[in-house]
Amino acid sequence: MRIDPNTQASEALQPDPAQDPKASTTGQTAAQDAAINGGVQVQLSTSAGQVAALAQQAAAAPPVRTDRVDALRQQIRDGNYNVSNEQVAAAMYSDMATSGGTNE
Repeated sequence: MRIDPNTQASEALQPDPAQDPKASTTGQTAAQDAAINGGVQVQLSTSAGQVAALAQQAAAAPPVRTDRVDALRQQIRDGNYNVSNEQVAAAMYSDMATSGGTNE
């Protein structure tokens, strides 16, 4: 099964009465239908917009530079990767300044 990020949440959540014998055809509300059928009422949020935005962010992210990552991993393994406290603090401050201070 393939998940399509462009599918609207409301379309994906609509039951197909032809395939769902318990689907309400009497115009009852979901709560009434759940009470009659002994089921549990579940409400799903419509966060398709958020999912689509995250998918766009992931698609726009720069590719991983595997050569650079591998070189850094090797330096860490060999004990040759040294970063000063000032460099760590500067990178943390820069990251907070560009992200607005939010934990994403």
